[in-house]
Amino acid sequence: MEKQNLDSSGGLPGPLAILCLGDLSRAEFGDARCALEAWGTVVAASDVAEGIALLERESLVPDVVVVAQSYPDEFSESKIEPMRSAAPLARMVALLGPWCEGETRTGKPLPGAIRVFWHQWASHCDRELGRLLAGGASIWSLPPTAGEEERCLVLAGGFDASGAGLVDIVTWQHDLYELLADGCRRRGHSTRWLRPHEDLPIDAPRMILFDAPGETDREIAVLRRLRSYCHAPVIVLADFPRCRDRDRFLRAGARALVARPFLWDDLFWHFERHEAERLALVRKAQ
Repeated sequence: MEKQNLDSSGGLPGPLAILCLGDLSRAEFGDARCALEAWGTVVAASDVAEGIALLERESLVPDVVVVAQSYPDEFSESKIEPMRSAAPLARMVALLGPWCEGETRTGKPLPGAIRVFWHQWASHCDRELGRLLAGGASIWSLPPTAGEEERCLVLAGGFDASGAGLVDIVTWQHDLYELLADGCRRRGHSTRWLRPHEDLPIDAPRMILFDAPGETDREIAVLRRLRSYCHAPVIVLADFPRCRDRDRFLRAGARALVARPFLWDDLFWHFERHEAERLALVRKAQ
């Protein structure tokens, strides 16, 4: 299979070639392949040997190798080494399931691989592959030896401050409100602090950020109350969520769930996605 170098409009690099390794049928990885297919040709293999055979059979030179890791050391460095030899120029990205949250303490993370958790995948994939195709700065384009400082510098290289509108921040903690408010204001939003038990204002916000620190049943009730208050999308901020937590919040009406600690780019990716969809509906109505 011959790789394309330009897209149909010319100028930008063509669709990426992406190899996925691992069990993509697991619940936490359910949307991973779909997110990748928006940016290029995706082929999948259950393990490294099958992946190498697939590359040889398809004459495919991958730009990105995604290693879907369900538990620590599922893909050890010794297992991955043959893939590095088979695709030495490919960027390696570790897509990590919930059981890998403590891997830096109890396991051996893959060296030279970008680490992305399952709940971060949609925003990271959309942002970084989009930047790669546009020829812009992306942490996925850095060399394998790049450290966390270099990655943070790339992410700090500027952002679109065209956001507008009121953001309600629902939390018991004033210090957390101040942190979130500062980030929102830097993107052009105004903010308002609401405690979960307070009466809700008459004027509706553009977006709601809801701090959900762990008591899921009580927080689901608060979320449903927020959704009945207005049609503004609610983004839930949670600590170490599992798939079942994400699904419960989504069923209760959340727009998205973002896990702490998070990158600002991950949070505001959801803002931008909602705004793009809102504008598309406005244009359609006109």
